[in-house]
Amino acid sequence: MTSAILMAGYNNKREVKKYSRIVAENYGENFIESGYKPLREFKTVKDGKEECKPLIQYTLENLFASDLIDDIIIVGHQMLLEQRLGNLINTFEKPCCIVNQNSKIPSNIIEDFNIKPSKVKQNSIAGNLIKGYAASAAFKDRKHALFVASDSPLTTKKFIEDFLNIIQKYPEPAAIVFPAVCIEADRDRLGRHPLKLVNDTEHQLPHKKDGYGRQGFRLSSVMSANPNFFNINTVNAAYGLRKALNPNVQLKLFRITRRLGYPNVYSKYFLRKNLSIKEVENITSEFFGGRVKLVPIIGEEATYDYDGTDSEYLMITDMLNVL
Repeated sequence: MTSAILMAGYNNKREVKKYSRIVAENYGENFIESGYKPLREFKTVKDGKEECKPLIQYTLENLFASDLIDDIIIVGHQMLLEQRLGNLINTFEKPCCIVNQNSKIPSNIIEDFNIKPSKVKQNSIAGNLIKGYAASAAFKDRKHALFVASDSPLTTKKFIEDFLNIIQKYPEPAAIVFPAVCIEADRDRLGRHPLKLVNDTEHQLPHKKDGYGRQGFRLSSVMSANPNFFNINTVNAAYGLRKALNPNVQLKLFRITRRLGYPNVYSKYFLRKNLSIKEVENITSEFFGGRVKLVPIIGEEATYDYDGTDSEYLMITDMLNVL
C-alpha cells in the first residue's frame, strides 16, 4: 500500500501575471487562469448528461478508487479545497487530509531532512512536497510515497496502478522513480515535442524508433519518491528546469550538467543524438544526491497537464469527453 501526496499548490497574483507573460512570449499562448487552478471547472457530457468537476477532482477520485493507495494528503489552499471538496472527501472511507500550503515546515522536519530555508520556502514546490510527505503514513515508515500533480485530469487509475506495480517489483527502489511515457509522434496532441532518448533500460517498448535508435519520451504527472534518500534542497531548482525544450532552460541544463561532470550532453543530444535513458538517470542522480530511475511506460494521456492556457482548456475538455 502507498501514500499519495496530491500537489495542489498555487502562486500569488504577481507570480501568475509573470508566468502569463512568459507563456505569451515563449509559447505564443493566451493564459486564461486567474484564480485557483486546481478548482478550475471542466465540463463534460457523460451518458447524455452534463457533468462539471474541478480539475483536481478527476485525479482525487482515481486515488480514492485505487486499492493500491492507502491514504491521501492534499497540499494546497486549505480553505478553498475544504469548501469545494469537503463533502466529497467525507463520502470515502480512505483517510484523506488537507495540508495548508502556507503553513510552516515543522522544525523537526527541517532538522530531519537537513532543509536549508533559503532553498526550500514553506510554500514552494519543495516545501509542499515535504509537508505533504510528513503528514502521510509513508513518513512514519520511511517509505516511498506517490506524488501526484493535481493538473492532469487524464491520468487514469490504470496508469497509476501500472506504474506502482512495476516499481513494487524492484528489490531496492531508487530514491526517485519517474514514468518516462513514450510519445510515438514528433509532437503530442498538445503540440509539444518529446525528448528523444535511446532506451537502454530493461523496460523495452514496441513503439517505433528514429534513425538513431531513439524513442520520444515525456514525464507524466506522477512520481514515486522517498525524501529520506535524496537532497530535498534540490527540488525547487529541478522544478524550474522542467520545460526542457525552452532554449533558456536548455542553456541552464547544459551548464548544470557540465558542472556535474557531464560536459558533452549538448553534443550527445543534438549532434551525435545518442543520449540514453541510463545516462539521464546518472546525471539526475548526481543532481538530486540520490538514485533516480526512469521507467519507460505507455500512457500518453498522463502527460497532458493543464497549465492555464485557453487552447489547453479546450483540447483537454475534448479529450475528457471521449474517455
